[in-house]
Amino acid sequence: MKKNLLYAFILVALLGFAWWLTQQDDRSTLDPLETSFNVTDTAAVDRIFIADKAGRTILAERQPEGYWMVNNTYRARPDVIEYLLATLLQMQVKSPVPRAAIDNVKSLIASVGKKVEVYSQGKKLQVFYVGHATIDSRGTYVIKEGAELPYIVQMPGWEGYISPRFFTNLEQWRERVLFRLSPDSIQEIKVRFYTNPSQDYILRMPQERRFQLLSADGKTEYVVNLDKAKAAFRGPSKFVVEGFENRSPMRDSILEAAPVQMNYQITEKNGQTHSFNTYFKSQLNQLDVVLLQSLPDLDRDYFYYQEGNEFGILPRRTVPWFYFTLQDLKEN
Repeated sequence: MKKNLLYAFILVALLGFAWWLTQQDDRSTLDPLETSFNVTDTAAVDRIFIADKAGRTILAERQPEGYWMVNNTYRARPDVIEYLLATLLQMQVKSPVPRAAIDNVKSLIASVGKKVEVYSQGKKLQVFYVGHATIDSRGTYVIKEGAELPYIVQMPGWEGYISPRFFTNLEQWRERVLFRLSPDSIQEIKVRFYTNPSQDYILRMPQERRFQLLSADGKTEYVVNLDKAKAAFRGPSKFVVEGFENRSPMRDSILEAAPVQMNYQITEKNGQTHSFNTYFKSQLNQLDVVLLQSLPDLDRDYFYYQEGNEFGILPRRTVPWFYFTLQDLKEN
């Protein structure tokens, strides 16, 4: 009888231990096909595709000249590319997803995750789905295409989750350069200050490296400050903006109702023109405050580039040549 009780106790203990083992998440053997998320040679990566569940897609492709294009339309921001490549290089599995949470995590990835494809010379290096952050925000749920199990991924030495690095907002991806014009291609710059018409001017380059500064009506000519004139013609060679706001709900209202502060027009030698209007920007970014022109942002204006139909934010300190007045350009 005692032997039977002993055997029964041992059997129950073994069954309990077996059940306990099945519930553990510290799986010592991980399938390398399902857990190798990183790209060891990011220098070879030449194409990255990201798609979210809202239908937005990003296609970044390295060009022969070395820079990247996004969606075959804009140059990509170099810092975004560097950031993303560093993520692809360093991301690694932190731990398996707890068994009890696997189905829930897979369901969430399927509903809100982003698909990421990484290529080199037409060869697919990685395909995985990036999900949401863990509860402690120190990891990200990721699953490889065709894999059975998701994993918690991290970047060693960095506290945080990586899902925001795979964003699909095109305006955040594109380089913050409106355009590039060679100084030698510019024939004339004409500027109107609606709040201070006495500072309107026309700046021309009728001959190579020879400048002509005129009043807005073209009747008065002034001695030009050569350094300032050269800066004005060099500025559009890389027209930097702070950001694009084409999807801003305020865009149409500002363009329709806000008074124009300034008009800047560049005419190239081939006859092509580039026209810009600037508008008051408030610190609060509220439409009524903009229209009332209260609480001004002294460092930034809204801009509208007519030929490109682009709306965004122009930083005064980054483009001082854009704000030159007649007094600035005159030789004192």
